[in-house]
Amino acid sequence: MQSLKDTLVRKGARVIHYAHMDIHAGGHAKQEDLKLMIRLTKPKYVIPIHGNRFLLQAHANLAEHIGIPRENVFVADNGQVMEFSAGGVGRLTNEKVITDYVMVDGLGVGDVSTVVLRDRRMLAEDGMFVIIATIDRRTGSLIGNPDIISRGFIYLRENKEVIEKARAHVKKILHDADPKSPAFDDYIKNKLRNDVGQLLFTLTKRRPMILPVVIEV
Repeated sequence: MQSLKDTLVRKGARVIHYAHMDIHAGGHAKQEDLKLMIRLTKPKYVIPIHGNRFLLQAHANLAEHIGIPRENVFVADNGQVMEFSAGGVGRLTNEKVITDYVMVDGLGVGDVSTVVLRDRRMLAEDGMFVIIATIDRRTGSLIGNPDIISRGFIYLRENKEVIEKARAHVKKILHDADPKSPAFDDYIKNKLRNDVGQLLFTLTKRRPMILPVVIEV
């Protein structure tokens, strides 16, 4: 808002707002304005929109107060269907249509699932923590040192203690695997995701998205 005022002033405008004078420039009409609009347009039907139920009902009561018949004032919920016959008779039905948000994502329209939106919200709030581990396909034992990548969670160079604790925890999880059993990819990933996620929350009180990458050789 301040940058907008600065831009207007640079272009020669004089900006007057509520802090200077007793003025209000809200976008919603007052009762007398609504009454005037109804009297000027003389509508057969009044259908209040854009507001919560309390305000819509207040608008409807106002219309009835100045002479609009009660049966011609419709206070509908989002998606509720109204029918109007050729003879000019209208009614509010109990039928509803879908009124959910439609997400536009690149070339896709309405095809973004709630799971994807949840993941994006999680990434935006707490970032992600990637664990890359190479294991023996036959035994599930760790080969080499696990790599860790952090994006939007912590800066690796400034949080070496957290990284090393997480790395040590990953090693412990993989070293505790039964060497006589083959590697079970899903089990290992879930174990890393849950245990490392709990460790990071204990250390930082944040819950990044844990992405375990297990490479079997």
